[in-house]
Amino acid sequence: MAVDNKIPTGEPGVAGFAMESWGNIGDIRYGDGELTTTELTITASGADIDLALYTVINGGGTIADYNATPDAGTADYVLAEPIFIADGDTMTVPVYREGHFNMDALVWDATYDTDAKKAAAFEGSVSPTIFVSKPKHNSDAIY
Repeated sequence: MAVDNKIPTGEPGVAGFAMESWGNIGDIRYGDGELTTTELTITASGADIDLALYTVINGGGTIADYNATPDAGTADYVLAEPIFIADGDTMTVPVYREGHFNMDALVWDATYDTDAKKAAAFEGSVSPTIFVSKPKHNSDAIY
């Protein structure tokens, strides 16, 4: 019995490309822990609110900004769906209030410019059981 051990290649003289992916970088969970949601009622006041899925938000429903001392603008929740609320409208949206998240999969304000700030984002917030961690390896690693 003959065994075909030829590795398939592309067209001779034409470069080929292959990609492998390790893990699931698109998953926001860090590990296999459970994620808990709740409902948050948000009113757009003064401007439209347009935020992407997995955005880190404050209790008022706008993107959270870093402040060394927790205040009304700091991180409280993670959006469980993208939202658009026209100025003056009110919407009830699902948000994550508990869980362990992959910090690279979340959407952060530019003021969270270091991994240390992101890791400490929920300390002292209304959701102190939200934890974020950075994976040691990701699918963009070169092996």
